This record gives sequence, C-alpha cells and structure tokens, in this order.
Amino acid sequence: MSRAVVRDGIARHLGGTYDQVERCYRGGPLQPYGLATLRSFFAKRVPDTDYTAGLEPGRAMGAIGVVHLGDSVERRVALGGATGGWKHRVYVVTLHLYHLATTPAAEDAQADLDALLEAVADLIHTDRTLGGTVLQAGESTSGIRFFLGQPEYTPPPEYIRTYASVTFDADTYIQA
Repeated sequence: MSRAVVRDGIARHLGGTYDQVERCYRGGPLQPYGLATLRSFFAKRVPDTDYTAGLEPGRAMGAIGVVHLGDSVERRVALGGATGGWKHRVYVVTLHLYHLATTPAAEDAQADLDALLEAVADLIHTDRTLGGTVLQAGESTSGIRFFLGQPEYTPPPEYIRTYASVTFDADTYIQA
C-alpha cells in the first residue's frame, strides 16, 4: 500500500469523516475521549476552536491529532520465480496529540490525556488492521509506545498546553 493510502486509512479509522473544507477528520471513535480534530498532515496554523470542535458543550479541553508516517522499511519476500513475491513494508506511525485546556487544574488536563492515550491503544487492540488499512498495527516487538509531556502554562487567560504521542508499527504487504 502506498503512503497516501495508509495515511488516509489510519486517519479515517482514528479520526472519522474527512471534511474537505477544513482538511481534517472529525467525529471518529476517539471524539468521546477528547480528540476533536485529526489531520493527516501538519497544518501551518490551527485555530483554538479545532481543539474542541464537535465535543460536548462546555468541555474545557480537547486535542488535535496528526498522523505522521516517519520511517518505513520495505523488504522483498520472494515466493519462487523471477517475478513472484511480495514487498513487506512497515511504517512507523506516530499519532501526535496536542492538547489544550482552559480548566484551572493541570491534573485534570493530564488525566484527560491519559484517558485519550488509553482509548487509542484500545482502538488498536480492538482492530489491529485499523479498519482494513494495514495487515497489523502495534504487533511488532516495538509494541505501542506512549509519551506524555509536561504541561506548559500561559498567562491569563490561562491555557494548559500538553503534548503526547502514540507510536506503533503498521505492517503492509504489496504484491511485487
């Protein structure tokens, strides 16, 4: 599978329906856990409203995600003959999560991100093909890796910004 197909498939599975005007995915299975907007590429600028778009009214925090395909490795798996075989391509996928909270307690913002990280892992465990996009995700010896950064605070109006990520391998096979 091509990078474009893998990127779009993962974004749709995690983020929901693609909005062509806003160039993002919304309304996916992670929305109840605070993932308001998912992008398949890094955007130049993102309005603060993207952090809570579509979330329950009055929610004081939310996240924007970006699907990033970093390293990938491709190996040919020959199956007899000069032309038969497959290419095994493994993508290192990182779901970057940018969280914005206006809640007065940093602990609440970090707990919100903890819940989102767990929900991402549960979604991968529930369907390791990520909606049929890949053969398997998160099944390599690298497993599923989580990162939760330290919150940053801005002066009034006080915002709490925190970065987190989920990284996993996604395996595909391409007939060669």
